Amino acid sequence: MAWLNSRRKAKAAPDLEGFLADLRRGAAGGWTEVDRQRDFRAVFEGASTAEQGKRVLWQILEWARLWRTSAVKGDAHQTYLHEGERNIGLKILVTLNA
Repeated sequence: MAWLNSRRKAKAAPDLEGFLADLRRGAAGGWTEVDRQRDFRAVFEGASTAEQGKRVLWQILEWARLWRTSAVKGDAHQTYLHEGERNIGLKILVTLNA
């Protein structure tokens, strides 16, 4: 978590790209449904490793459709639903990056 250590030392603006790259590295690789369930349980029980936390956070941001379009051609209601999901993801990202 180089982005966090550099931020603590310098008290500078957070390095968003470094943060996201760190999350992507933690989430890389084959992650089965059993792995996902194990990691989520560990995180929410407070017994997780840093890598498990990164995988869980990356999965939540993926579910929030942060890196996909929200628009659904011809279906405004589905677009609004996706925008709501994305809004939650953005709030999580902003909070982590503050």
